[in-house]
Amino acid sequence: MFSFVAMSDSLILWLSLALTVFWCVGLYNRLMRMRSRAFGALGSVDKHAQHFADLVRELGLEAGAMQQSLGPWAALLADLQALEFALKQAKATPTDAQCLRHLGQTLDGLQTTWRMLRAVPADLAGPVVPNAMEVRWETIAQRVGSAREGFNQIALKFNEALAQFPARLVVGMMGFRPSGQI
Repeated sequence: MFSFVAMSDSLILWLSLALTVFWCVGLYNRLMRMRSRAFGALGSVDKHAQHFADLVRELGLEAGAMQQSLGPWAALLADLQALEFALKQAKATPTDAQCLRHLGQTLDGLQTTWRMLRAVPADLAGPVVPNAMEVRWETIAQRVGSAREGFNQIALKFNEALAQFPARLVVGMMGFRPSGQI
């Protein structure tokens, strides 16, 4: 009788241990898939944001207005360089809240500079910003905004998964940290 009780206790212990290990492996795989989706969404933000610089290079060389009023264009070019730097930082540490917040602020700053550039009054040579550039910029801005929103939703779901009980008891040991948002 004693050995039967000891054997069933040992069986329960081994089953509990096996269930815990399988649950941890499943949790780890789920969180890795979610983090991978976040990396993909950040890549989408990066891809679309690169089109801003491409547009300025492509149309900026042809725009005579750029040479006439370098002030606003210089600010836009500086913001594009800052965006490129922020994107590199975010790709290097894709879940770091501070880098992602900086990326979001840089994107917002770029849009503010763009609005200021568009507000510069036209002169005899015409508007400072060519109409074709305005249309393309707005299209790119919508794509970046959509990709940004997609990343933020994925990051939010990832953070919620980290905070769920009992996952929050072991995610730190697995090396997961909450993600920031753009």
